[in-house]
Order: sequence, then structure tokens, then C-alpha cells
Amino acid sequence: MLIALKNFLTVLPNPKCIEEVLTVAFYQLANIDMDSCRWLLRNHYYLMPEMDVLYLAKAFAIAKLENCGFVYGKDFQFDYQDKLQLNERAKRRLLQDNCTVNSLLLEKILQIHN
Repeated sequence: MLIALKNFLTVLPNPKCIEEVLTVAFYQLANIDMDSCRWLLRNHYYLMPEMDVLYLAKAFAIAKLENCGFVYGKDFQFDYQDKLQLNERAKRRLLQDNCTVNSLLLEKILQIHN
């Protein structure tokens, strides 16, 4: 079904538009059905190349941590498996005040399994 959706979206003018539609749908799905959203995170390759959820997760985490004054390479970093490594203070701050989809994205890069 996901493949059919992606094929349907090819009528949009460019790949960026497809990415935007998929991103909005992903964010809405997180609020409607967390289990399906978690499945998509585990099987994120189905959204590639139009949407890279790992990139979304990493970008969110980096932006939030840097906005809170944490330094990449000192307070946090990603390992070779894209798992986020961070000190406890940074982890506490990162996990505070997130919407549903951002919490799910963080589960992915922190490799929290619910």
C-alpha cells in the first residue's frame, strides 16, 4: 500500500513535493496510530528515497540539543549505527517537551523499543 501511495504521488511536480506530502502524512500518522508510525520507523527504507526519517530524527535531535547549548562531539554524537550517544544531562533535556512524532523519532535514534 505504501508503494502504491508513493507511485500515486509521482504526479506531483518534483521529489521535494513528494517528500513534503510524506512528511506531513508521517506526522499525522504519529498522532493517529503510534504503532503504525513505529512500524514505519522500523521499516523506514519503504519511504526512501523520497523521505529519510532517520535524517528527520537526527536533524531534530541536533537542532534541539544545540539550541539548548549542548555541543556536538562533546555532549552528544551519533555512532556508526546512527544511534545517538549523549550524556545524561543532554538526554534529559532532549526527552523533555516533545510532540508525539518527535518522541517516536527519538525512540528510533536512541534505540528505545516499546
